Amino acid sequence: MHPTHLYERMSPMSSPLLKRIATAARLLLFVALIPLAQAAEQAPKMTADLHKAKGVSCADCHGKAKKKTFVSADRCLGCHGPVADLVKKTAAVKPENPHDSPHWGPQMECTVCHRQHEKTVNWCNHCHVYGFKVP
Repeated sequence: MHPTHLYERMSPMSSPLLKRIATAARLLLFVALIPLAQAAEQAPKMTADLHKAKGVSCADCHGKAKKKTFVSADRCLGCHGPVADLVKKTAAVKPENPHDSPHWGPQMECTVCHRQHEKTVNWCNHCHVYGFKVP
């Protein structure tokens, strides 16, 4: 039998080169999916999730009312300490201390930046370009 006829009868996957290409493609697909799985596993959590992981319940912040209410800074400061301590803790943040704003001083409500049920916001970046990350 002529070699070309034999080649035509062979399965495409019986070619060593095609087998290597298929194996490399499967490996590449597997390697490409790993970061996606890790990203899903390490998806940024909302601050409320972090509170829940530390044993803080919804009622601890919102109270026991059936209709959830806005949480005031006083409630936040009940656990996170006096605002003067927060100002000291973030004094080295540059270019401005976010807890002692040149516009509002230490009076700004915590939830302006520290959102609990959505992504946190660097409020200063509405007008400025400050690169600090808001936890």
